Amino acid sequence: MSDCNCSNQYDASGFTSGLLLGLVLGAAGIHFLSGSEEGKEILKRLKENTSEALKDIGENPALAEKIQDLQKTMDAARATINSAAERVADATEPVGARHNSSAHKKNFFQRLGASLGK
Repeated sequence: MSDCNCSNQYDASGFTSGLLLGLVLGAAGIHFLSGSEEGKEILKRLKENTSEALKDIGENPALAEKIQDLQKTMDAARATINSAAERVADATEPVGARHNSSAHKKNFFQRLGASLGK
C-alpha cells in the first residue's frame, strides 16, 4: 500500500486569475488606444508599420513560394472536406428527396407528419 495522500484534483484558481487579469489588461489597453490622443497616435503608427512589414514579407520570394504551397494544400483540404460533406449529405438525405432534390424543402416544424406552415 502507498502512504501517498495525493489528490489528482485540478486547481483552476490560477487559470481563472490569469484569465481575469488578461481581460482587465486587454480592456485597459483598448481603452487607452481608442480613448486617448496618444493611444490613437500609437495605434496609427502600429498600423503603418504593420502594413510596411507585410509588404516586405510579401516581396520575399522564399516566403511567396511557401505561401503558394500552403494555398495548394488548403485548396486540396477544402476539396476533400467539400467532397466528404457532399457524401454525408447524400447519405443522410431522405429517400423521397433524392428523386427531386431541387424541389426539396425542409420543414423544421412538423406535427403528425403535416407541416404547420401550410
